[in-house]
Order: sequence, then structure tokens, then C-alpha cells
Amino acid sequence: MNRGFNLLELTVVVALLSALLTIARPSFNGFFERIKMKRLASELNGFMAQAKSEAVLRNQRLYAHFSFSANPVSHTDTWHITLTDQIVAGGEPLFFLDGSAFRGLAIRHSYNLGYISFDSTRGRPTSGSIAFFPQQTPSMVLKVVMANPPGRVRLCGLNGTLYGYAACE
Repeated sequence: MNRGFNLLELTVVVALLSALLTIARPSFNGFFERIKMKRLASELNGFMAQAKSEAVLRNQRLYAHFSFSANPVSHTDTWHITLTDQIVAGGEPLFFLDGSAFRGLAIRHSYNLGYISFDSTRGRPTSGSIAFFPQQTPSMVLKVVMANPPGRVRLCGLNGTLYGYAACE
């Protein structure tokens, strides 16, 4: 009794698997894109919460400096946000958020001065927002909104409910 595959059967199985993987690939790209978006949203939210807490703990105004300019969208993965104790970039780095893990996502912010300031008594950030989206689907924008005076940081979807976050108001 012969056991196993012969060459013809093996060729058919490989061809079927190749076709199946070719069809499934776009689905996997969308899955990984959603994971990156949710992770960046979580990282930015955590960074802002930690910056607020650190400003209150130190009883000192702190600054989150962007490595990319305000409104032109940064399509590179070399961006970063650094929390320092100085108004100019280059002070003592307290926290660092690196964008290299978020390849394929574009990011922009609305801070014309290039930094977010955190109040020393309540940790309130200056008003503004950080928006990010997958480069392949620029309509799927998530936004981190810092509202002052309440000092609240919230995440929302710019074009309706996205990735489990409510629509921006």
C-alpha cells in the first residue's frame, strides 16, 4: 500500500494554498493596520496621561516636543515625541514616544509652536489635537483631542465611529 502524496497531488495542494493565501493577504493587511491604529491610540493616550501626572508630581511645567512640523502630514516612521522640562527642544528627556513601530501610519498635530505644554498644578495640556491615519486609507482618521480648561484627553474618530472609538463631536 502506497502512503503519502505523489507529485501531482502535492502540486495541486501547493497551488490551492497559494491561491488561498493570495486572497487572504489584503485581509491580513487590514487586520495589522487596525492593530497599529489601536496601539498608537493607546500609546498616545498613555503618554499624555503620564505627562500630566509627571507635571503635577514635579510641580513643574513640562513640554512634549514633536519631531515633525504642525500640519503637513508626516508619512515617515522616524517621528517621535519627547517630554522635557524645557520650552526649547533639548532639555532633560523624561519620556519618549518613538514612531518607528508605527510604519505605514501618517501623523499630524495642530500645535503651531511644535510642543504641548502641561500645567504644573493640574497637569492641564494646552488645547489642540494629534491626528493619525493609515496611509492606505486616509479617511480612517483617529484624533487625540486635548481640551483646556478641563484638561481632558480623549480619543475619537474624525469620520464617525472608528476602531471602537466614538465619533468626534
